[in-house]
Amino acid sequence: MHKIFFFIGITVISLAMTGCGHNAIQYGDGVGFDVGINPENCALSMNLRYGKILSAVTRDNVEIEVTGKANADGTAGAESKTGVATDGNLKIKIGRQINGATVDLIEAGADPDKVVESLSGK
Repeated sequence: MHKIFFFIGITVISLAMTGCGHNAIQYGDGVGFDVGINPENCALSMNLRYGKILSAVTRDNVEIEVTGKANADGTAGAESKTGVATDGNLKIKIGRQINGATVDLIEAGADPDKVVESLSGK
């Protein structure tokens, strides 16, 4: 039985370590709870948040624009007459992305237009 768990664990680790180079973008709004390890001092970190959070791990040629506003009265003991109002916008533009093999071809002297043409299948 322990061999099955070992095999599953090795498979999961192998898949995680051989991840592809796609863009990973995560947007959250509201209440969130994050648990992790602080790599600077190997301490457990816990974060309770309320609001917007954007995590983006992108390759080249990506534009991300986040706009937002929040209207809240954070004064201790004061009640806000307007409440809390949040408004925001998220725009993501992903252009053509190439891999290292394409860069190597162009650096070796291949015609960039022919390389892009063969990649797009036209």
